[in-house]
Amino acid sequence: MTQIFSGATKTDDYIRVAQLTEVQTAGSLLVHKEKHTIALFYSNNTVYAIDNRCPHMGFPLQGSTCKDGIVTCPWHYARFDIASGGTFDSWADDVPCFPVEIRDGEVWVNLAPPVNPHAHHRQRLQDGLEQNISLVIAKSTLALLDIGVNTVEPFLIGLEFGTRYNPHSAP
Repeated sequence: MTQIFSGATKTDDYIRVAQLTEVQTAGSLLVHKEKHTIALFYSNNTVYAIDNRCPHMGFPLQGSTCKDGIVTCPWHYARFDIASGGTFDSWADDVPCFPVEIRDGEVWVNLAPPVNPHAHHRQRLQDGLEQNISLVIAKSTLALLDIGVNTVEPFLIGLEFGTRYNPHSAP
């Protein structure tokens, strides 16, 4: 799944997070801003910003290898596209990423939410059910409950999936 930055492009949504030279020199840099821990990566003359928490098991991504546009988590080897945050591994989720602007030698990042979390976690629950990945099912269900959906909603999604794909149900 590719992250879409709709509604997250206003100039006033960006905050200054680092000097460009700091990121260029280090290759990757960890910054803390507005309750976010962000891993900045410098790759192919571009700065990228992703959430520092690997969505697979929550371990830090700062210090990960970044090669050919792919960040690889050093803990469980989950792989992510640095530009979109999209995962290459079905058992991991996409890592949140943030739009970046360079202004007068400074790195500015937009921390506005990039996607509709309700739609995203509903889709991840559906993906987990279809691919039979219990970790994705559990994480997406918990995420839906965390954003305040009615507790019946994840159950109904599972019930609908089960009745649709039950080999013993009538056609």
